[in-house]
Amino acid sequence: MRLVYNTTFHVDDEIAAGLIKSIKEFYIPYIKAKGLCCDILFTRVIVHEEEGRSFSLQLVFPSEEDYAIFIDIYKDKLLGVLIELFGQNLLHFSTTLEEIE
Repeated sequence: MRLVYNTTFHVDDEIAAGLIKSIKEFYIPYIKAKGLCCDILFTRVIVHEEEGRSFSLQLVFPSEEDYAIFIDIYKDKLLGVLIELFGQNLLHFSTTLEEIE
């Protein structure tokens, strides 16, 4: 059973490029270096929005143990870096999904 930790981010158009760069150059390499995820998917949400852009970051964990390590040790640290960079201009919510086999 794999678990997927999905975080959806919403930012104004002016800082969307900065968020993309931060996710691609910091967040993803950092979490890959920890060796907990078996897959990572970073996507743009394709919905016409009046203001801003939304993105989805999905971290796929091969086990509950790897997921628990991420949640306990890395989740708040990584999100904190993004909040420090973008402050209240960054809206986000997360959900945990269980793959159906």
